[in-house]
Formats: sequence, structure tokens, C-alpha cells
Amino acid sequence: MSTIKHFTVVNLFILFVFTVQLLILPDLECFAEEIQSQNDTQEIRLVIVPEKNIFEQRRRYKYLTDYLSSKMNMKISVEIMANYGDISNAFVDGTADAGFFGSFSYILTHAGTGVEPITRPVWTDNSSTYRGFIFARKDSNISTVKDMKNKRLVLVDRATTAGYIFPLFYFKYYGIPNIEDYFSTISFARSHDAAIWAVYSGEADIGGAKNTIYNRFVEENPDFREQMMVLAESPEVPSNGLAVRKDLNPAIKLLLKTLLLTMYENPEGREALENFGAKKFIETSDDDYIPLYNMTQRNPFLILSILLALH
Repeated sequence: MSTIKHFTVVNLFILFVFTVQLLILPDLECFAEEIQSQNDTQEIRLVIVPEKNIFEQRRRYKYLTDYLSSKMNMKISVEIMANYGDISNAFVDGTADAGFFGSFSYILTHAGTGVEPITRPVWTDNSSTYRGFIFARKDSNISTVKDMKNKRLVLVDRATTAGYIFPLFYFKYYGIPNIEDYFSTISFARSHDAAIWAVYSGEADIGGAKNTIYNRFVEENPDFREQMMVLAESPEVPSNGLAVRKDLNPAIKLLLKTLLLTMYENPEGREALENFGAKKFIETSDDDYIPLYNMTQRNPFLILSILLALH
């Protein structure tokens, strides 16, 4: 038997044994200890897209990673990417094991490296999906695409659904194939909250960003609610989900997925979820991204062009 075949058979056998144990063991920590005895991995490198304020993100994700680290008996290091494209680069370069992806950054990275989605959060409002919003101030006198000509547009990042892909297709639908020729300026804010704030503060006239972040501004700021309006919204796509590199140890992948899916079943997990801002995690697969695949298939060269630009 060749070395490659032997390695594959042994790992499949270990995964089978661990799967059976997972079904009968009440304590996942025992499962984690057995994985460590069979595996040299001592650290999981987790990367996160820069969805909002970096300090707020670090605070929220620390509750989640502390819980997982204690249950897996492994260190989980966290890095928040400078922009959405960097998360793809981290997997291409082999410097990441798992990541919380925006929907389009997942599609890009899946196309380039074959990352596998495993779970995504259900937020406190019971949503596990989001929409892209295009928005403006009410006093801008903007209500149609025609009104937007020669105005200032702010987006998030080229590797985002809500902050780039949806606006791109929205304007194309209304006969604008090249947004660079239609708007006076186009800027990229790098995070959804920064793009939203740019329109609210008058630094830009029209913006594109994620509805969940926009709605948080509405809830927390009465003046924002009074001054801002949504002009268009996209179909729903999965919220930021967790995907892992395709060659991650199958037993570690299974443990990570199981711990997340069962967090809500114990007091410690529920506390971590509450501080993270979610109710629970649900299983996620590549099929959940079909609405976005359908959108991007209208331009078959879009993913390739963005991948080339990022690398």
C-alpha cells in the first residue's frame, strides 16, 4: 500500500471511530483530548472579514473563540483582515485554517482554494441571512437611479455581496454597465458601518452595505432613522459563515462543527452565544449560496477578474 493510500485509510478510520464516539460520549472534552492524542495540530488560525468596528469585532469573537478553545484544548488565534479580499489570500497562502466569510468572499475563496462551509450563526432576531441595501439621505433629493448621476458613491469592498456585487448588478439592470462613468466619485470604505456612516455624515451621496449593519444604526440612532432611506435591496444570502480549509484534519473539522451546533444546549455555550450576539449556529453548505451563484453567473468573468485583482 502506498504512503498516500495508507494515510487516507488511517485518517478515515480515525474519523469513523471519532464519529461513533461523538454519538455516545456525553462529554465533548474527552473527544477533544483523543483528537489531540492522534494529531499534531496545537493551534487553529481563524481569520475574520472586517464587517464592522474592529474593536467591537474582537470583543464579540473573543467570547466565541474562548469557548471553543476551552472545549477543544487548542489555541485559537484570531486575525481580523484589513479588507475582504485578504481572507482569500490567507487561504491561498496557507496561513489560515478557518474563517468567518462574507457570502461573496466565501465564493471567491471556494473557487480559489476549495474551502468548505460548515456553520453560520442565527442572530437574536432569528435571521441567518442578510440583504444588500442601497441607501441615501432623505434630504438628498435622490429617489431613482437617474437622480444618482454624477453623485458620490461609497461601497465597502470588491469582495463583498452587499457592498459591491449587488450594487454592480443593480446599476447594470438599470442600464449602467460602467459605474465609473456614471458617478462623480466611487470610494471603498472597507467596512459596512464605515460606508453607512459616510452617507449619513454627508461624505457620500449613495451607499451600498449590509442590511443587518444598517438596521443596527436605525435601532441605535433615532436621528439616523429620521434622516436615512433605503432605495433598493437584494435577495437574501447566507450571513457570515464559518468555512475551513479543505485539508483540515477531518476529526478537528467534525469537533469544531459539533461544538458550534450544540453550543445552545449548555449554560456556558448559551452565555458565549449571548455575548457574541447570536442564538445558535446552524449547519451550512455550498448549496446555501445558490442565490449568489445565480447572480454572479450573469457575468461569468466576474469572479475570475476579482480573483486576479486580489492576487
